[in-house]
Amino acid sequence: MSKPARLPRLQLQRLRKGYPCLTSVSGARLAHAAGFCLEQQRHQKGVTLDVQGASAETLEATFTLTWPKVTEQVRKEWGDPVEATENGACGIAILLVEALTDYHIVHRSYRSTGIDYWLAKKEDELLQNAARLEVSGIRRGIERMNARLAAKLKQTSQSDDTALPAIVIVIEFGQPVAALGHKCPVT
Repeated sequence: MSKPARLPRLQLQRLRKGYPCLTSVSGARLAHAAGFCLEQQRHQKGVTLDVQGASAETLEATFTLTWPKVTEQVRKEWGDPVEATENGACGIAILLVEALTDYHIVHRSYRSTGIDYWLAKKEDELLQNAARLEVSGIRRGIERMNARLAAKLKQTSQSDDTALPAIVIVIEFGQPVAALGHKCPVT
């Protein structure tokens, strides 16, 4: 009997390294929010995250999740479940984009654009916008994921005039599972 293959890990602590548009402090906050949401759903470090729609070639991917220690102070900070879910979903989505695409986040977007982040190609030293990212989180309710994904894909229409592809990631913390959708606007 062969040994099962080791799954790739998404280490939320990596958000502490920061990104062009995310300080190490903000990255740590997102990591704590995700860990808080996962532990609220009674998950332990090492839980698997199934990703649906990860790419055109493979419609599924699976990762194991790890996160920083969730202390009493962290639990008190994330008393608002809506804010915790939004921030935790962003943390996981940032790492998924990095793991599954040729992009990484480079700018936080204005609310009126219908997206959360602008993405650049990883090899682009000029950090020029090359794609868009919209993120949504659901604390519990896998049955709502497809509707949320469709709504968020439609929401990205506010910035379709850029002619840049859009990626939407919906994180459901109850399972946990991530749904990933793509959209290329017609110009």
